[in-house]
Amino acid sequence: MCKAIEYGTFLTDTFSKMKEDYDKIKSKISEYDKKVNGIYHEIETSNLNASEGYKKYKELRQTLRMRRVLKQEFYTLEKLMYKTFDVDRISSQIHKTLQSAKASEVGNQQYRNGWDIDVDVIIG
Repeated sequence: MCKAIEYGTFLTDTFSKMKEDYDKIKSKISEYDKKVNGIYHEIETSNLNASEGYKKYKELRQTLRMRRVLKQEFYTLEKLMYKTFDVDRISSQIHKTLQSAKASEVGNQQYRNGWDIDVDVIIG
């Protein structure tokens, strides 16, 4: 297989997985925001004794901590995706390049038919 196609496919798969994780994390942050608001609402509208209040505090703290972990991961991933390089633009460019490389690879394979020489063997 052509090295350009191999690397382009790897990059496309990596960017796709990165976007998928980004969207999952974003969705989970929203879920935890709603959960935090739900706990606040319960505290606001209930009369809790000390034991119940402590349990609610522990639930809120754990929810806030999980949300914080997600937010830190989200911001780091967002920086990588959109500040380091524009994933959408690069993905589009890679897709176009892969189409061209695949088309030329067909012609190259016909030209080299029967040669039994592999680039991986040559470059080691």
